[in-house]
Amino acid sequence: MRDEIVLFRSTSKPAADFTAAVTDIITSAAHGLQNGNMVQLTTTDTLPAGLAVSTNYYVINTATNTFKLSATPGGSAVDITDTGTGTHTFHLKGKVIYTGDWKDISVSLHFSSTPTMTVKFQGSIADDAPDFNAAQSPTNRWDYIDVVDLQNGTSIDGDTGVACAGTADDRLFEVNVNNLAYMTVAITSYTAGYLDVRVKTFNAKAY
Repeated sequence: MRDEIVLFRSTSKPAADFTAAVTDIITSAAHGLQNGNMVQLTTTDTLPAGLAVSTNYYVINTATNTFKLSATPGGSAVDITDTGTGTHTFHLKGKVIYTGDWKDISVSLHFSSTPTMTVKFQGSIADDAPDFNAAQSPTNRWDYIDVVDLQNGTSIDGDTGVACAGTADDRLFEVNVNNLAYMTVAITSYTAGYLDVRVKTFNAKAY
């Protein structure tokens, strides 16, 4: 059995509004993000110069209400040269897990604080890790995958995912895909609440 892998922490906001300064500091009250978290950004108008939508950024220099963003894990801060216009929002993305050496994969979901969101499981059998936050293509091969609800043994369709509509809940699933090489969990719609996602892998393959 491998150690538990945390994809989302219940103390981190899955999404929240932010402001940015030309000092490269991003402010978002009690964001809960961790250094190394991956996020993408959206805006109702124009993002601060230096930042772009549909782009993976990595959190660095976290403090209670502030952080900076890097284009690479642990890299230097993105140079922000104006504050942009409109309302800006960060969206927390799950880390990619290599699963090629393991047969059985279990995932626990903990929804809290009036959670209203939809969660889907993503997987790939590609030799190299795909970008699960970018569109599928011949060179970026992944898909939403079915999982089994361990409460009653029912299959959850990958394209439908798991919806939580305002009530705190704990769910446990098994990922049952042969030859899966990489996986992650994605929040595909979000209104409110917190999400904790933990993965355990079992039974190393013999080569």
